[in-house]
Amino acid sequence: MDDLQLKPLIAKLTDLRTEMICEEASLENRMDEICDLHRQSARNLVHYIALRRHDIRDLQEKLTENGLSSLGRAEADVLGAIDAVLRVLRRLTGEAEASAAEPEQEQPELQGWQLLGRNTDALLGPPPQDRTVRIMVTMPSDAARDFGLVRDLVVNGMDCMRINCAHDGPSEWAGMLSNLERAKLETGRECRVHMDLGGPKLRTGSLEDGPAVIKYRPRRDVYGKMISPARIFLTPARDPHAPSALADACVPVPGPWLAKLAPGDRIHFTDSRGASRSMRVTDVDGKNRWAESEYTSYLIPGLALQAEFAKSSKHFGKKSDARIADLPRKPQALVLRRGGTLILARSSEPGRPAKYDAQGRLLSPAVIGVAQPEFLDHVLVGEKIKLDDGKIGGLIRSIAPDEIVVEIVQARAKGSVLRAEKGINLPESELRVAPLTEDDIRALEFVARQADLLGYSFVRTESDIHDLQARLGKLGGKHPAED
Repeated sequence: MDDLQLKPLIAKLTDLRTEMICEEASLENRMDEICDLHRQSARNLVHYIALRRHDIRDLQEKLTENGLSSLGRAEADVLGAIDAVLRVLRRLTGEAEASAAEPEQEQPELQGWQLLGRNTDALLGPPPQDRTVRIMVTMPSDAARDFGLVRDLVVNGMDCMRINCAHDGPSEWAGMLSNLERAKLETGRECRVHMDLGGPKLRTGSLEDGPAVIKYRPRRDVYGKMISPARIFLTPARDPHAPSALADACVPVPGPWLAKLAPGDRIHFTDSRGASRSMRVTDVDGKNRWAESEYTSYLIPGLALQAEFAKSSKHFGKKSDARIADLPRKPQALVLRRGGTLILARSSEPGRPAKYDAQGRLLSPAVIGVAQPEFLDHVLVGEKIKLDDGKIGGLIRSIAPDEIVVEIVQARAKGSVLRAEKGINLPESELRVAPLTEDDIRALEFVARQADLLGYSFVRTESDIHDLQARLGKLGGKHPAED
């Protein structure tokens, strides 16, 4: 390994370490407010926050290239992980192992991973015998009525039931918990309850509908050999039915024309790409028909169909034409790439994808609205923005009265998809928005009595925590752990 490559890594890690120590020192007079049991965890949290203020992906790549820890699992002992990597780097470069900037740390009573394990056990309960991780499952609305669903989840390893308080209400939540208690009694297994307050919902707005088109294709193996044909459900346009089994496409057509079709008949057409295609009728399902196709096809409204009847049909030798009826327009999605631009608009109008000319040159960037535009009053140029649970990252480049321009800095190599109703996070912005909504406050009365853990989002200040604790204290109940 070349010292010229390693010394910049030492400098970067040393700077990060110094920042952690300074951050801890600035809060030292507050540490006495924390009980002895959690003081070491509090210090580690300070170090973790100091580290995560930085984008360390480039640093991690360079560490990995040199066969060193990427700090990807440093959360149990952040400072210790930094020190361990620094010791290795200094040995490789021939420097002393310790320096004045790195005083020897006191040996903690519990090592980081032991402490993390102890706290995890206290929060989520002891792990099952066959694994160390716990499985948390978010409940669908059906869990309030379907005991079998909840019991199966418990039997198959659910360790924590998560209830999203942004959905359903106290009566449904009570049904879920009743089914859980019954399942615990029948199975002898334990399962904790996590209730997640909805909080203010900063989400992307709607998007323009895409074209009305249906695509179906057969299943093929890695060599392109067909495993099974595509299954198409044909239903009367004026009295459509839902497919009675899994279908690759559901196609509305004129009822009288459909009634003539029987197994063995063929339907010929030219799809929207100009490809000559056909499908074979295989089954009668009431007024509906099932068909199969061995080739990928694209169907649009008004596309002409022609039936070729089998010899066994009373219609053999006759022609029968029809057209596909109206098809639902599919919701669009934005494809965002690193280095691209996204416009966050205050307008309630549906967003739209980027537009390009025939040579692939950008004509207009992708645009999407924000469901709660008042959030954007608190952002500043240069601040980070996260979209869709952090899958997409950006930097705010400019702010205008009716829009915010975002440069995409984090996305998948082939582009990341952003849809309507996806979460927006502004980790660096001073959002002056109360984290508890009126709906959350009403939900707290139920949550305080029933939950083992409570999820609390949009926390910005310690007063937000004190407010929640005060409300829980007045309500009594189990005093759920907060996360």
